[in-house]
Amino acid sequence: MPKIVNHDEYREEMLEKCFHFFSRKGFSKVTMREIAEEIGISTGTLYHYFSTKENVLGELIAWAGEKNIGDYISRITPADSIGQRFKLIVDFWKENGDFYQNIMLLTIDMQRNSSDEQYEKVYAFFSDRYSDSMSEQLNISRQFAMFIFVHFLGIVFHSLATSGKNEYERQIEIFSTMIEPLIVDASENMKNSKETIKMNKEVYS
Repeated sequence: MPKIVNHDEYREEMLEKCFHFFSRKGFSKVTMREIAEEIGISTGTLYHYFSTKENVLGELIAWAGEKNIGDYISRITPADSIGQRFKLIVDFWKENGDFYQNIMLLTIDMQRNSSDEQYEKVYAFFSDRYSDSMSEQLNISRQFAMFIFVHFLGIVFHSLATSGKNEYERQIEIFSTMIEPLIVDASENMKNSKETIKMNKEVYS
């Protein structure tokens, strides 16, 4: 009996195997044949799932971004307070420094080697999903969430030009210390204000 292949799962397996290969070698230095050899499939099978090398890179960035966002949402959603969620997000950033560096390198590769339309579509997908989820989980405006996202990207880019993991984590600490009062304290003050209003209504009703 022929084996039934789940094509979506098989595609994801291929993308996962491509992730570190692309990051290590660079987009311009690999061919479809080398990609197929790296992940252990035939060139024909690779072309069946991805029509071009640019297509592999675009889907790779989208897949990696979606997986990362899903992982951090599942990590922080169970937390009861905004303060706990913020701390978990900062811890998640620290733990995934290597991942974000690789995504940054892949995104730069894509910007150089793909059409503006394809690049902007993939970047918008990643930035919108990240900002929307942060806005929802931290109860902040989408504009503020996008501000955090953009400055976080700056830290990742900075870490590529400096040696060692310590500098990345140091900058994350500085940045989180600056924005924590704007998120956690503001949320707690709003919560306290709502409780006060509720108490006053109960007293004077």
